Amino acid sequence: MFFTLLLAASLTLNPSPQESPAAAGRGFSEAVQAANDGRDAEALAAFQRLASADPNDHAARLWIALLHARMGHQDLAEPVYRSVLLEDRGNIDAMLGVAAALLVRDEPAEAIEMLDVALGLAPDNADVLGALGRAERLAGRTALAITYFERAVSIAPTEEHRLSLEDARRSYLHRVETRGVSEQFSASTPDSRSGDVRVNIRLTDTWRVVGRGQTQRKFAVSEERGGGGVEWRWKRATTLRAQALVGPNNRVMPEGDYLGEVQHAYKAATWTASVRYFDFAGASTTVFSPGVAWAPEGPLSVAVRYAAAWTDTRTGASVEAGHSAQLEGAFLVYPRVSIQAGYAAGVEDFENFSIDRGGDFRANTVSGGLRVDLPTLTALVGRYEYQWQRGSRNMGRVTVSFLQSF
Repeated sequence: MFFTLLLAASLTLNPSPQESPAAAGRGFSEAVQAANDGRDAEALAAFQRLASADPNDHAARLWIALLHARMGHQDLAEPVYRSVLLEDRGNIDAMLGVAAALLVRDEPAEAIEMLDVALGLAPDNADVLGALGRAERLAGRTALAITYFERAVSIAPTEEHRLSLEDARRSYLHRVETRGVSEQFSASTPDSRSGDVRVNIRLTDTWRVVGRGQTQRKFAVSEERGGGGVEWRWKRATTLRAQALVGPNNRVMPEGDYLGEVQHAYKAATWTASVRYFDFAGASTTVFSPGVAWAPEGPLSVAVRYAAAWTDTRTGASVEAGHSAQLEGAFLVYPRVSIQAGYAAGVEDFENFSIDRGGDFRANTVSGGLRVDLPTLTALVGRYEYQWQRGSRNMGRVTVSFLQSF
């Protein structure tokens, strides 16, 4: 009993050593430096030790949440942000963190509700305005999103805010695209040339109209076609499209090209499904094509598409089926510059479908390109494709596109 009391008194007079404020400050600075250097796991462990020593250290807990999010674990970041908000209801950084997690889960309404509170507390905070712009855009209110992005740029004209504004304007404003194509074939097949003009006009926030004209000289035959279509944003994340292009008396290009498509966006993925009917002189082709494009936060985006086609030659013979698959990728090497690469088996491009692509078309195509987006809402795209067709004929194609929003 005596020794027990003596030990207790000793511990009272000589408590276990605690980290001094100066040491804690050094630990925080070192953890921040590790995070800034990209050593996320090391920084996360350091901040977790600081928060364990002092649960009231909101700065350390916010860093923990930020690092979880940066490492792709929003499900771990959100509870930490919310725990800070429970103790400090006016913490703007915590509100931004929760809103970011909500946007990742495709819940813009809840994010906007929280960001409106943050904006009331900090009306000139560019980060809050930028987050509101992203939330409103996800909610389908691009015009309102643009006003928030404009305010964010006026307060803090950072590259991130400028790029967000430019991207929103490109998707919302009218657009015109011109494209020139040159094809060179092996053996005795003559080269081909084509030009294409497309105009996309916004009528309302939910309706757009599209006009297109195309001219082509292929297999020593000169032809044209034209027409248009509509886009209807049926719901916030769902868009319906219809298009009709006609070229009477065409022999290589279709006389009629009719498209119906539905597109649905969910989180980082955009799903599409389309039915297309090509009417040629003496033949017709029906194409069903599902696909998905994946564009997460980060420099890489990927798109995959499959197409099943049925060609009827109207000669009494059986319908001939064909199958195609396409893989496309883009990598952002600079904020406004991306490189593109792709591979296609079968028909590589139904936008310029011609009579020689009908039936069971067998080919392999590789492609590469470069896209440059200028601050003037102008985009320049260059692309080269090389195709090995069944038999002995190969093809090289050069495409140059100019896109302008206005």
